[in-house]
Amino acid sequence: MKLFGLSRPGWTRRPMDDVWRALRLFSLYRFFVAGMLVALVVLGTGPETLGQSHPRLFLLCASLYLVLSFGFGTAARLYTPSAEIQVYTQAITDTLCITLLMYASGGVSSGLGMLTIPAMVGLSVLAPGRPALFFAALGSIALLLAQIHGYLVDPTRDAALTQTGLLGAALFATALLGLVLSRRVRESEARAERHSVDLANMAELNAHIIERMQSGVIVVNDTGHVHLINEAAWGLLGNPSPDNPSDLEKISPQIEAALQDWLAKPGTQSHQTLEAGAYGPELRVRFTRLGVDRAVGTLIFLEDTAELHRQMQAIKLASLGRLTASIAHEIRNPLGAISHAAQLLGESESLDPADRRLAGIIQDQSQRMNALIQNILGLSRQASPRGESLYLKPWLERFTEEFRRHYHLEPVQLQVAIRPDDARGRFDPEQLHQVLWNLCVNALRYGTRAGEPPRIRIQGGTQDISRQPVVDVIDEGHGVKPGIARQLFEPFVTSGNQGTGLGLYIARELCENNGGGLEYLPLPTGGSCFRIRFPMPEHTATEPAP
Repeated sequence: MKLFGLSRPGWTRRPMDDVWRALRLFSLYRFFVAGMLVALVVLGTGPETLGQSHPRLFLLCASLYLVLSFGFGTAARLYTPSAEIQVYTQAITDTLCITLLMYASGGVSSGLGMLTIPAMVGLSVLAPGRPALFFAALGSIALLLAQIHGYLVDPTRDAALTQTGLLGAALFATALLGLVLSRRVRESEARAERHSVDLANMAELNAHIIERMQSGVIVVNDTGHVHLINEAAWGLLGNPSPDNPSDLEKISPQIEAALQDWLAKPGTQSHQTLEAGAYGPELRVRFTRLGVDRAVGTLIFLEDTAELHRQMQAIKLASLGRLTASIAHEIRNPLGAISHAAQLLGESESLDPADRRLAGIIQDQSQRMNALIQNILGLSRQASPRGESLYLKPWLERFTEEFRRHYHLEPVQLQVAIRPDDARGRFDPEQLHQVLWNLCVNALRYGTRAGEPPRIRIQGGTQDISRQPVVDVIDEGHGVKPGIARQLFEPFVTSGNQGTGLGLYIARELCENNGGGLEYLPLPTGGSCFRIRFPMPEHTATEPAP
């Protein structure tokens, strides 16, 4: 049966380090008391009651008590024998030595019997319950027997049975108090242990949740020291490798500057949008102060705006789905009837040229309206992308050959330049074909100067720093007016009277649906550049080129 960490009721479950530390402290206390008694007797400066009945027995017992105290302290430092044996041994030693010292000094009236109280306190701490009660009874019996023996040997000595009984009662009270206190301590320790386990589990759960969050999370103090950063935040920042990963300024100077601006102006908005840099996408950053009574840091949330746009796209597509259902039933069928009637009217031989021209206008506008409905239906029915890793150069070369044949273009009018030759991008091939076809058609329609043949360049590849694949469609036209450029990708916005204003909107939606993006870049030399951004590449094994 073990004494510590055991299953027997009444014994304290406490860490062994605390037990050995307590044994060493009680040994030091015991050594100090025994040393003081020996010194007072040897120097003759103590009270006359010390050893007045049996001086030699007192000196011998005090000296033995001093030596044993030193031995107990040494054994506690050496952790041998077991703590259980040492507690029992020290309890027996305290009971016998203090009883003999009291007997040699004339009994309970000497006051040395009070030394049993601290000894019982130590025993109650280390072994509360039945062992403490047992030794309290043993000590009371020993004191009583010593007092009776002294009275029988010397009838002139005061029996002091009342004082002995009170001292015994004090020993029992100490043991009982130790039992109650130790029980409360055990309950508190068990409760604290349960709470510590719950807190550890909660901390582990929070760490797991934060690490698996798609949003980036950073916790910093007011000096910019990073206490926590999850994997998503590290990826959104472009996986930087600074010299000091705990310094926010080294990890992302943009976020550090935005944080300091927000701290300097507490009334400003808690979210900002940071432009895409060379190492990562455009980010939406939100700040939240931490602390109840006083601020202890700032919680920073990072979100990829492309992901937010994809979520908005899902909502818009759902709305467009309901809208197109109504359009298909309410407009398309009557429109087909109007177009067919205009066609039949235009074939009438009795129709004069002016009316025939009006019938042609009706038919052309009906076809234009039908194209608008087809575009909206195509957008709302857009399936989830089936992304593939495409080698850009051979894929774009096949695309340009098809586009040249369809529009009867010379090779010099549509050129392709991709660097490096093995550059790859992940995209749904059918949707990429739709996006590029739309951009090239726009370049033919709006990117041609009067009197000059159209010239379109498709160039791009892998960017040097971010390693993000891009493809640019460049024309040599007059460019887009600044007033229209701000709304260029909004639905039903067009700079001419031939389009529906949905082509660029659908193209951008398709790019974002594939995890990339589409943007307009004005050229200083004139013309327009539409850049397709592919998703950031993943580290995968190199595939053989087709």
